[in-house]
Amino acid sequence: MHVRSSFVARKVLLWLAVLGAVQLACVGGHIPPSTFQFTNVVPHTGKEEGGWKVAQVSILLGRLSKVFPQAAVCDIEVGVPERNLNGLISDAFAQQSAAKAADKAARIVLRERIPVALACMEFRKHMGRILGDRVLGTIPGARVSGFQRVDVPRTTFPENAGSPPPP
Repeated sequence: MHVRSSFVARKVLLWLAVLGAVQLACVGGHIPPSTFQFTNVVPHTGKEEGGWKVAQVSILLGRLSKVFPQAAVCDIEVGVPERNLNGLISDAFAQQSAAKAADKAARIVLRERIPVALACMEFRKHMGRILGDRVLGTIPGARVSGFQRVDVPRTTFPENAGSPPPP
């Protein structure tokens, strides 16, 4: 009887450990493309590569966990050329690409379980690689950094992250 109960107890503990690991590894949420509102900051002229547009977003990265919850508000500036080696880049394509890259980068960072102080830096690094890599990126030449410009409208995700509660 003792052997049977210890076997069952080990199975239950193993199941709980797996469930806990899965819960920590799961990242929910989806950043909608409309969050990235691109503003032209360098007009494109001619037929060659050039021009530049920028979107600024404050993104709340968070991992829900009873054991080790994490949250960081990251200021993200996404810059993309108006025209690159692949041709003209529409705002809609830039928005969709930035949203997909942000989702992938968030999943990577939140699964790494890195300290909150490093989360934004790693998020920007991964998002920039996913978005702007010359070979693998969806928009070669794109860059991701912290806020650099002051003349660009800013959005937040989720919409009211970092905003004071209404009175």
